[in-house]
Amino acid sequence: MLRFLILLGTGVLLGIYILGTQADCNVCASTTNVACISNTSFQYCDSSALPFGPVYSCPTGYYCTANDVTCDPNVNLRSCIGCGTCNSNNTFACITARIYALCLGTTTPSQILGSCGVNYVCDFNNPNICGSPSAGSQATCPGDTGTGDATGVSPTTYCATVQQHGRFPYGTDLNTTCRQYIYCFLNATYWRGGLYDCPGQTYFNSSSRYCDTEVPARCTYGVATLSLIIT
Repeated sequence: MLRFLILLGTGVLLGIYILGTQADCNVCASTTNVACISNTSFQYCDSSALPFGPVYSCPTGYYCTANDVTCDPNVNLRSCIGCGTCNSNNTFACITARIYALCLGTTTPSQILGSCGVNYVCDFNNPNICGSPSAGSQATCPGDTGTGDATGVSPTTYCATVQQHGRFPYGTDLNTTCRQYIYCFLNATYWRGGLYDCPGQTYFNSSSRYCDTEVPARCTYGVATLSLIIT
């Protein structure tokens, strides 16, 4: 009986902790001055406690939280709860601000995707899936556009935010920053970061976290965008 009460108490405390660390999308956390804008992306906040500027991505396998540590591998601590999750009727899940996936009566999003209209957003609480912001609908994944581009901040600032040891992508420019990476490390009690170049004609692979000759998708995307602008 005593063991049961101890386990019950531990479960309650854990639940309270998890609930206390969750927050809505686009809300600036008071401890870090960072706002999660999707399951895996975040922005820094200005003096008015509003998210602004470039969108940054958590390392692969980590989720954006409202904790002292912005990126955490525990999916239960993510801030944008509805993003990528099937709704209560298991009909759909919002994947990005405008893209949704059908759930087909299960709790797991399928590979069948759809897109909301230009002036509509995917709303986890809207039975029609897409809704107009002017009519009160809010995007469940308001800014799921992280590209792994950390060039807007210094390596040490980025490392102090993600608080994870290892190598991370720095930028998306095919000829320059895509060939670089940030190395994060803990110096005493402070997170530090350095910027390093890949050797020769190699690029930083964000999956393996090493440099290789294959061009990463995040860099080819930038080239495709440029060609569209030119034409």
